[in-house]
Amino acid sequence: MKILLAEDDPNIVMIAKMVLSKVGGHDVDVAVDGGEALHKALANAYDLILLDGMMPVHPGVEVCKRYQEQKQGPQAPIIFLSAKSSPEDISTFMSLGAGYIQKPFDPKSLCSCIDDILRQAA
Repeated sequence: MKILLAEDDPNIVMIAKMVLSKVGGHDVDVAVDGGEALHKALANAYDLILLDGMMPVHPGVEVCKRYQEQKQGPQAPIIFLSAKSSPEDISTFMSLGAGYIQKPFDPKSLCSCIDDILRQAA
């Protein structure tokens, strides 16, 4: 699966990219802010977008909305990665995307969490 990982924390990028590529066998692109994430998401075909809820330039919710409005052709499912965990935040993430994974996440279960969310969304 080709995945766009939009995350500004270099430690999370390192861990998530390693797990997704080494354990999951996925091809992972990284965007470190909302502007880069939106540009890459619109310009490339991804099978999944993992989107940080809080990033510089544009927050994840804004990136998601713009992507859904502007992407021509098939759209990748979006799973939000966020430390925000209020019921209101989670409701927003779920209404816009395929799912939500709370940070910090367990690296050992990241791939299975993604698989479960994508299975439920299908």
